[in-house]
Amino acid sequence: MFQNPYSSKKAASVMEILVVITIITIALTSILKLVSFSLRASTLIKQTHQANNITQETIEQVRNFRDGTNWNTDGLGALNVSTDYYIQKSGSPLQWQLSEGTETTEGFTQRVVFENVMRDGNDNIVLAGGINDPDTRRVIAAVSWQERGKNHQIELSTYLTNWKQ
Repeated sequence: MFQNPYSSKKAASVMEILVVITIITIALTSILKLVSFSLRASTLIKQTHQANNITQETIEQVRNFRDGTNWNTDGLGALNVSTDYYIQKSGSPLQWQLSEGTETTEGFTQRVVFENVMRDGNDNIVLAGGINDPDTRRVIAAVSWQERGKNHQIELSTYLTNWKQ
């Protein structure tokens, strides 16, 4: 019986081509997954940066609100603690105003919460066991958003005082 000397070489060549195609496919899949992960990470970093800027801006707007009001009449001292607020410009001339609730702009939900501040006998701020300081408020600015079905949030807090007293 006659045996073709090239048939085993053809089979080996086909196997080598299949192995190379498999390796290339795995490599391309890995590269595409890496690119997809990088794009998702880049998007989240961009959104986090935007949210951080919004929280910083909100804190500055609340400072401006405080500076343009009377602490106990229409300012921070007259606001309810542990209540969500959002800040907006209104009136004539335009001034910062706080309204109850939250505000959503371009997918970012903003809120500002005020808390009472407690001080100890040495006038240091304490979390518990002190005396309420009516001329100081803790301000918490929070921005939340969703990215690919996951909730994200950034909070920034500071203390503001009734410096006009």
